[in-house]
Amino acid sequence: MRLQSKLTLFSAASKIIILLVLILILPPLVNRVALHNTDLRLLEKKEEVFDIIEEKGITSFISEGEDEMYGSYNLLKEEFISMEPIDTSQINNRIENTYRKVEGEIVEYRVLSLAFEVEGGTYLLEIGRSLETIVETSNTLQRYALYFLVAVVLITVFIDLAFVKILLRPLTLIIRRVQRIGHPDKFKPIQIPTTTSDFVYLNDTINGMMGQIKDAFLKEKEFIGNVSHELLTPVSILQTRMENLLTDPDLPEDMLVKVVENQKTLHRLKSIIQALLLISRIENEQYLKNESVSLEALVLDVAEEIEERIQARKLTLEVNIADDKVVQGNHSLLFTMLFNVVNNAIKYNRPGGAVTIEGKTTGKGYLLSVTDTGVGIPEEQLPYIFDRFKRLHAPDRESHGLGLPIVETVANFHNIKITVTSEPGTGTKFSFLFPGK
Repeated sequence: MRLQSKLTLFSAASKIIILLVLILILPPLVNRVALHNTDLRLLEKKEEVFDIIEEKGITSFISEGEDEMYGSYNLLKEEFISMEPIDTSQINNRIENTYRKVEGEIVEYRVLSLAFEVEGGTYLLEIGRSLETIVETSNTLQRYALYFLVAVVLITVFIDLAFVKILLRPLTLIIRRVQRIGHPDKFKPIQIPTTTSDFVYLNDTINGMMGQIKDAFLKEKEFIGNVSHELLTPVSILQTRMENLLTDPDLPEDMLVKVVENQKTLHRLKSIIQALLLISRIENEQYLKNESVSLEALVLDVAEEIEERIQARKLTLEVNIADDKVVQGNHSLLFTMLFNVVNNAIKYNRPGGAVTIEGKTTGKGYLLSVTDTGVGIPEEQLPYIFDRFKRLHAPDRESHGLGLPIVETVANFHNIKITVTSEPGTGTKFSFLFPGK
């Protein structure tokens, strides 16, 4: 999972957990707040009553000389005020929930009970507010608080997502840049537009590392090219001398056999050097890609070249080119690329098997494939078939493990994508996707 997705999921999960916790503690908290506000309202009502008594006297509620009580309910029985004379022994100031019977109906109230003395008498003041009204207020507060919390979570999740995306944009640019590095020689150090020191450090580290790799790669290419070039001359001289020895009529037969063996070894060494020199020259872009190459004609040239080998191995060759494609490239290198693959298809085929070369235009470009019915390649060996000097199976013991590396080098030089599929005992298929439609 990508870092951006992980950060966003963590942020969303943490906010959801916080939301669930708040949902659990919200009802008792809101109820407590609602009761507290109700108590404050009751106290305010008490002050209003005392203001009236102070201004108009107790007779505004209870007639002078009478022991009657005063009671008043609003229309919906949501609130009430009552006042009555009491004995001093009955004083019990409190705020509590209690039930009252109003017009034959039992209603639960939050009631403030307060005793006070005025004009030589002691009175009990009770102010109540219906708990049903408090519960409705509490539920309304809970509902809107829940809506608010959910909205806050959603908004913050989207804000976090946008922020994380902006924050990690330099990392995304670094990853894409690394993914686009197809060859060390093509790497160019650039600076990433960011003020985050971690990303600056990461980008500088990659620039430094790739610079070292590029230098090492260039030195390796230069070394291989120089060594190959320098070795080719003495090997050719030795080969010429061996050929001269073979023409000597006085050469003993046992020496003749040794000279022939040495000649084979020199030929093999010369082939390896020429292959390395070819790879080095291609990687150093010492070849031009200015020729118009017909892929159909290229396939027919390769088919003509390997015709004798096909017949010698008693194989069948089938060429099926649906439509032709002309590409800009180097005819000699493309010939070598296709020839090496077809040559392997012959070398590793079974007696009486077949080699099929197909070409067709697809939506992604021109697809050229070579299929054989040979021994196949085990799945665990497929990632290593283009490694230099990696000989997976060579029945003739003549392979030096540079044929497929040359194929890959030529393909990369022409921006050709190679895919290989194989099944042991069934055969192998090499596919070349040429760019463009």
